[in-house]
Amino acid sequence: MWAYLKRVYEAWIDYPLCLDKVIRDQYQIERFLGMGSYGLTYLCQDRKSNQEVVAKQAKPSKGRLGQNLLRREIEILSLLDHPSIPRCYTSFEESNRLYMITEYIKGRTVEDLIFERGARFGERDALCLIRSLLDIVRFIHEKGIVHLDIRIPNVLLYGERMTLIDFGLAARLGEPSLLEIGPGEELIRRRTVAVSSDLYAIGHFLLFMLYSTFESIDDQEDSTIGWEEELSVTRQTKQVIRKLLQIDPPYVNAQSCIEDLDAILKD
Repeated sequence: MWAYLKRVYEAWIDYPLCLDKVIRDQYQIERFLGMGSYGLTYLCQDRKSNQEVVAKQAKPSKGRLGQNLLRREIEILSLLDHPSIPRCYTSFEESNRLYMITEYIKGRTVEDLIFERGARFGERDALCLIRSLLDIVRFIHEKGIVHLDIRIPNVLLYGERMTLIDFGLAARLGEPSLLEIGPGEELIRRRTVAVSSDLYAIGHFLLFMLYSTFESIDDQEDSTIGWEEELSVTRQTKQVIRKLLQIDPPYVNAQSCIEDLDAILKD
């Protein structure tokens, strides 16, 4: 009963703000963009600049943890001046809620492209996209930061432009994680504050794109068959994936993976 009541309370307290509400007498909500584990995001009109911006609010049900994660995200974005990462304009508290205002960047997520638009990524297209993503990831790693949430919903594409979004779980290398990492090897590999976590996530990102062209021959899929048997990709690409997923000795940094991809793509 207590678990049920807790879920009801959280659903109520985390209910998105109303459309047209104006935050801090400046940012008018146009659209609710989505809810993550620790935050809610809105597309807003900045009444002073007449530009569209994104407002991110710490999820009320997460209490101090949600606030601390958003404060850390604000600090991290202030260190990252890159055209493929949204800029943080300002942050403030209103009615005991913490908000961050960031640049709004047009585009569709890779998740939307695959599952809503039916996009298909062939092997070379997928490798080229990963190559571009690694440029961004190399930059943030060189700044001493890991993203820790590289997934297909967090990469935007708009023409030739790629943007890595949602630094809500990001952390500085060497600092303890604010999150409790539960049991399970998969979660440990994704959430440990280390370069290898982002590279492991990129391995799964690449698999998602490659599976966008996969069609099962049989009526029923055999769950015992792995990606190496199902996907028709070159030996070199399989070697890259195996290193990213830490099946083989893993890449030590993004640059080493970039070098392998450049060797494949030059052919």
